[in-house]
Amino acid sequence: MGSDKIRYLVFVCGRWRWRPTAAMRRHGFRLLNFGPALTAEDKAHAIRLNEDWDRVRTGAEPSVKRKVWPRGSVGDGYERARGIRAKERAAKGLALTTEQESRDDWPRAWKWLETACGDLDPRTISPEDLLALRTLVAQRVSESEAHRLIKVWRALWKKMAAMGYCAREADPSLTFSNSAPAPRQAVWTAAEVRLLVRRAWKAGYRGLAAVMAVSWDTQLSPVDVRRLTLSQMRREEAGTLFLVARAKTGRPAIATLTRRSERILRAYLGGLGFDLLSDAPIFRTRGRAESHAEGGRPWAPRPYTKDKLATDFAVIREEVFGKAERRTLADFRRSGVVEATAGGAGAEQISAKMANTLSASNRLHRTYAPVETATVRQVDEARRAGRAKIANKDRTKVS
Repeated sequence: MGSDKIRYLVFVCGRWRWRPTAAMRRHGFRLLNFGPALTAEDKAHAIRLNEDWDRVRTGAEPSVKRKVWPRGSVGDGYERARGIRAKERAAKGLALTTEQESRDDWPRAWKWLETACGDLDPRTISPEDLLALRTLVAQRVSESEAHRLIKVWRALWKKMAAMGYCAREADPSLTFSNSAPAPRQAVWTAAEVRLLVRRAWKAGYRGLAAVMAVSWDTQLSPVDVRRLTLSQMRREEAGTLFLVARAKTGRPAIATLTRRSERILRAYLGGLGFDLLSDAPIFRTRGRAESHAEGGRPWAPRPYTKDKLATDFAVIREEVFGKAERRTLADFRRSGVVEATAGGAGAEQISAKMANTLSASNRLHRTYAPVETATVRQVDEARRAGRAKIANKDRTKVS
């Protein structure tokens, strides 16, 4: 080994071993045995384990129980691929937010892959094994989760092939199809959303009412609406708007409001009873000013969390449309696309409005046509025109 000394790498009883300390073992690191002669691959593996431990002990990675995988296994490939992704982000100065981490498909799929084949050589996994796992996930969870599982597996296989673990063209999952399930088709109408907003306001869920009004106009996802702050708000002659970066993609978006939603937002802010800091989340729960007759202490309105927003929305939805209704707040976003398309908006315009990759030529569109307020307001006009067409069609069906 020359003058280079790799931490925790020792020669004991005729063979090299990577031997973690007691503190490391408490975090899930385990003894790993190598051969009597230490190869360059053995050294690289030991260095990777040391880097993993450094991230844990410095707090850069959550302190969780982990497993040391056999060299060349699927688990070893997954850990290496994950580490490379982290280093790539760090080199670019990027850091995943909590919301982005929660939307990462890899850890979600790995919960199934780890148990089924984490310690196996990828070359020993058969098509029947993967198909059985996919079927199990579809039965226990959903077809969407099963599709996500194979999608992640195929991406992982390509990375393992690039690292020399397997042959790229020998992916066993390619022997069967992995069709994506039909996407959600649920949409709301503007009249239905107005009913929800009115009911929420009357029931004291004023923060929720404002969330729904803003979500409907802006076509932002619920997480992006929850993160809106006063510092992002701009007032122009044509109306109020927010300048935001989407939580999932980080892409810039211009979120415009109608006069109706502006009035609701102003009324909500005026009734809070306290001044918001410029960088504090705008939309908050009801809170409680006095102790309840059945017990419990009063509490101040708090910023909406993902679960609390979904719970409050479900309460109002049931009051207005009954227990059988299953449409969600996230369906507002799709509903806006339906209106805009009916009103004649093009894919590039809708893509600019929603700050996503709806347009097929989105890479060029992003390069040569940055998001502009005028483009976004054209989609707003198209939505109004489409809303009128949809309403007329509904009236024709009734008559």
